Amino acid sequence: MEQFVLVLLASFAAVFIATALFYECLCLISRFVSGMTTKHRPIMFIMIGGIFIAHAVAIFVYAVLFWLLTHHAGFADLSGYVPDHFPTYLYFSATSYSSLGVGDVFPVEGLRFLTGVETINGLILITWSAAFTYFSVQKMWEAHGIETKFCKGCN
Repeated sequence: MEQFVLVLLASFAAVFIATALFYECLCLISRFVSGMTTKHRPIMFIMIGGIFIAHAVAIFVYAVLFWLLTHHAGFADLSGYVPDHFPTYLYFSATSYSSLGVGDVFPVEGLRFLTGVETINGLILITWSAAFTYFSVQKMWEAHGIETKFCKGCN
């Protein structure tokens, strides 16, 4: 029961931290890109690069949490083909965050709950970045005079 309460609190903290950092990254990207006066292709690549970094930060937050719980809170180690070093936790976090779930490394006991929470949080942040990208590119095209209607007769 003690582990469940700890993983519940850790999950809540991870969602809050990852989402807050992701939000701040999107705000920073938005401010930076909106002040640029260069052509739209470099702006797009900078924006996508920033979004990729924002996802990497969220993955890193979860990897640190998995590592802390297994090495300092008495949770069972990750199972499967698992060399016990931090890059394994980054790999596991990335596959969980993206909902890829390769299966060569997997959680046991209390870490399974955190893995599910990371997957849901990852899906939310990934779709958020897709929406952010869509609306940003649409505004960028409009600012450069590019027609954004894909249907000539549509209203």
